[in-house]
Amino acid sequence: MVLEARQLSKQLLEDSSVAVSLTIPLDQCEHVINFLNSFGYNEAAKIVYGLAYPVWKKRHQQKATEEKLRLYKESAHLHATHDAELMKSESASGCGALTGRVLVRLQAGAFLSVCQHLRARSDAVQNMELMTTSGFCRNCLAKWLVVEARRIADELNSDSIASSYLFHERSNLTTSLNSFGYELGAQCVYGCNVSRWKAGHQKKATDEQMERYNGSKHLHAKHDKELLATRKIEPRYAPEANKSTQACKVKVAQRNSLLSDVCCQDDDTMMPDNLTKSQPSTTVQNGRPPKGHLSLKIGILTVSDRAAVNAYESGDLSGPAVENSVVSQVKQMNDSFKDQSVSIVSTDRSIVADEVDDLQKVLLRWSGKSKDSNNNPYDLILTTGGTGFASRDITPEATTAILERECQGLMAWTSAELSTKQPLATLSRAAAGTCGNTLIVNLPGNPTGAADVVEFLFPLLLHAIKDLHSE
Repeated sequence: MVLEARQLSKQLLEDSSVAVSLTIPLDQCEHVINFLNSFGYNEAAKIVYGLAYPVWKKRHQQKATEEKLRLYKESAHLHATHDAELMKSESASGCGALTGRVLVRLQAGAFLSVCQHLRARSDAVQNMELMTTSGFCRNCLAKWLVVEARRIADELNSDSIASSYLFHERSNLTTSLNSFGYELGAQCVYGCNVSRWKAGHQKKATDEQMERYNGSKHLHAKHDKELLATRKIEPRYAPEANKSTQACKVKVAQRNSLLSDVCCQDDDTMMPDNLTKSQPSTTVQNGRPPKGHLSLKIGILTVSDRAAVNAYESGDLSGPAVENSVVSQVKQMNDSFKDQSVSIVSTDRSIVADEVDDLQKVLLRWSGKSKDSNNNPYDLILTTGGTGFASRDITPEATTAILERECQGLMAWTSAELSTKQPLATLSRAAAGTCGNTLIVNLPGNPTGAADVVEFLFPLLLHAIKDLHSE
C-alpha cells in the first residue's frame, strides 16, 4: 500500500487527468500528494491489521516453534522484497486525507501486488499450501472479487447512490457487476485461464500435504455459493417515458460453475497420487512441436493508447497474459515430448500507442532491421491489440508494411477455428509473417483472446521459427 501511495503521488504530480478520475478537486491535489508522500508503514499496517501493529502483535503473535523457523528459512527465496527508500515517509502526518477513491486505489494496488507476487511463484506456491498455512488461496481471492462486485451492484440499486447515476449508465454497470463471475475473477488473479494455469503449474497433492491440509480446515475461508452465482437482473429504476420496457428482462450469463466445494480446490488436486486423473494436453491436441531443441528470444508488444499512458488502474493485462501463455506452452511441451525441447533465452515486453511510426520502430528494432538494432534479433514477436475496426486500430496495416513475407493463411485459419468458441474471433484483422529472420504475429487485445490464440498457434509457430533458423 505504501508503494502504491508513492506511485499515485507521482502520477498526480505528472498528470492532472488522474485527479479527475479519482474525483480530487485540482485545488486540493497538492494537499493529497503531501498526504500520499507521508503515508507510511504504520498507517498502512493499521488498515491491514485493523489496529496498530504493536497492539496486534501483543494480542495475537505467538512465539515461533523450531519447525516454523525452519520452514521460514527454507522459504526465504519466495519472500517478497521491498524498496526501503520508497517505503520512507516524509512525515508522520497520517492518512486523514486518504479517503474515498484514493484509499480504495491504495487497497486495490496492494491486492494487485499480492496477485503479481503469486503469479511469479506459481510453481513453488501451490493453492493447497496457501490454504494450509493461511486459510485462503488464489481461488479465494477470485471469489472475493465476485463478492465485491455483488456488493457494489447492490449499492448501485440503493436510493442513496442511484440518484447520482443516469439510468442507462447504472443499468449497464449493474448488469456487468452481476454477471461478473468466478471465471473473470480468476482471470484477474491468475493472469490467465485457470485451466491453463493448472496445466502449467499445478502439482499432485502428496499424502503429507493432504494430512497438513486436513489439519488446517478450521482456518479455511468459506464462500457463499448463491452470492457467487451470476444474477438475472431486474432493474429497480427506469425512466418514466419507458415504463413499458420494464417487462423486458436483462439477460446475463448463466450461473458460473465453481471449482470443487473443498477449499476452492479442484477434485484432482485433492486426490492422492495413485488416484489422480490424467489431464489432457492442449499442446498435444493442437499440434506436435518440431523435433530437436529451439532457443527463443521473444518480444511481446502491447499496442494501446490507454496502456501507453498508464490509464488502466490494473495496468497492462494483455502483455502479461501473452507471456504467461507462452511460458505455460513451453513447459507443457517440454513435459510432453521427449524428442524436443524449447528454452526461452529472454522475453521482453513493451507498450506503444496506436501510432504506425511508434509500432514500426519497435518491430524493426526487435527484428534487427533498424540502425539502433543489435546483432541478435528476436525469434518471435507477438503484438497484442489494435486488430479490430476502431479508427485507431492500425496494427495489421503497420505490421504488413514492414513484413517481407506475409502468411495470410495462418491467421485466417486461426480465426475460423477459434470462432467456434468465440464468434467475435472472426472479426480479428490480425496479420502474420516474417521480417528478416523474425516471425511476427498479431494477437487480439483482449487478454483472454490473446492467450487463447497463443495456446492454439504456438506449436505451429515453432515449426516456422525452426525453418527460419535452418540454412
